[in-house]
Amino acid sequence: MAPILSKERLPPKMRPEDAAKVVAQKARPFLDSFLKLVEVSIQTGGVVVDEAKLAASHFGSLVDKCMHGSAKLLQALCCIDLDKFTRGPEKPALQSQLPVIFVLGLLAMLYSAFVFAYMPAAGLSLNSPESLLFHAFVFLTLASFAQAARTDPGSVPCGPEWRDPNRPPRCVHEQKRFSDEARWCRKSQAFKPDRAHFCRAMGRVVLRMDHHCPWLGNTVGWANHKYFYLFLAYTNIACGMLGLNVLDLLVHATLPALTTFLLIGTEALTFLLSSILAPFFLFHTWLVIRNMTTIEFCASFARGPDEKPYDNPYDVGIYRNVCAVLGSSPLVWWAPVGGPVGDGISFPRKGIPEHYVLSDEDPEAAHPASEEGSDAESVQVKQESMCNFFVWVDAAEFTDDLKVGCEVILESAEDAALTAWRILSECRGRPVRRRRKGSLSEEKVESGSDSAKSEGEAFLCV
Repeated sequence: MAPILSKERLPPKMRPEDAAKVVAQKARPFLDSFLKLVEVSIQTGGVVVDEAKLAASHFGSLVDKCMHGSAKLLQALCCIDLDKFTRGPEKPALQSQLPVIFVLGLLAMLYSAFVFAYMPAAGLSLNSPESLLFHAFVFLTLASFAQAARTDPGSVPCGPEWRDPNRPPRCVHEQKRFSDEARWCRKSQAFKPDRAHFCRAMGRVVLRMDHHCPWLGNTVGWANHKYFYLFLAYTNIACGMLGLNVLDLLVHATLPALTTFLLIGTEALTFLLSSILAPFFLFHTWLVIRNMTTIEFCASFARGPDEKPYDNPYDVGIYRNVCAVLGSSPLVWWAPVGGPVGDGISFPRKGIPEHYVLSDEDPEAAHPASEEGSDAESVQVKQESMCNFFVWVDAAEFTDDLKVGCEVILESAEDAALTAWRILSECRGRPVRRRRKGSLSEEKVESGSDSAKSEGEAFLCV
């Protein structure tokens, strides 16, 4: 039987261009609706973002009011002057205080690890000796950090003698590297005292500047160098104590998994901090012993091959070097109180007595007016310094004193020899004749020559 063929005709084949037009016509309503939806979303989103920003600003102002109110309430109830601990409008903004917040966060983490992880695992109470010792070091660390952060390192005095570019102050000894002129700071329009440098972070000259520490939010200088050094010392002690105790507990005890995980993290953190801070503390200990700042240490390596090697003029002995940073009393070296010795402007120098000052009668002694008289004045100053060191005015006086001293020494030696011989003779039961001081007459020498000879031989035999 033959197949039945359909009488319907198949649709003709469309060209690709026509097919694309058909698809575009069918998809256009959907695209239009989608674009309208996106437009409405953008408009609505902008309104939402503006509303969110407004709400965030209101919330921030509310938080600021709460914090200020709490601070005023704390100041009123506890009688605390919070102005000493605030930075003020001229100090760096909050962005520069982020490193300080980071350091405080690390200290809080270490303290929490000791109190909430190590002490329960080790079975220690809050009043145990180990806990009390750790809390003492943490308190000293925070006190040193607060003192170093809020203490002004020192600045150039406001007197007119520091602002006159034609006449440097008389207490300035340091000069420019390649000239004999005093160090004038163009940015602060003042002379720099000895060991002072311009700090870009603070925008002024800092006395005995060591370096700018962003972790303190302050520059380490003359007034707060002690607190910075104590902060390094107590931080190393606290980290070492916590790390050793945690390591001993992990080795000798079986702990739960969570406690072990927390203690391992604590041990890693203490090891990282100790590996960074311990060399830094040792370096600053060496600087304190040598009475040198970080800037002076770096300057000692910046000299060319033709220049003389750096000789630290402020190295006046280990004890006096330490006193220049930690204070004059060793009893308070460990405490974050007190301050260094001196005024931060003039410092004892090696080879120059502390009481040595220029005479007020000659105002040009410190600043020669011309180059021709500089040699004569330097010779005069050298002679005056030598006269202050020695007690003799000329060579004749020195010779006379030397002769008198030799005569006194010979007479004393003779008296001591006769006294020793008399004591030995009395011990042996022999009578002793005393000899009169001074020169003997020729008659007595001739009459007693034989007896003196025999007595001298007897004394030598003894």
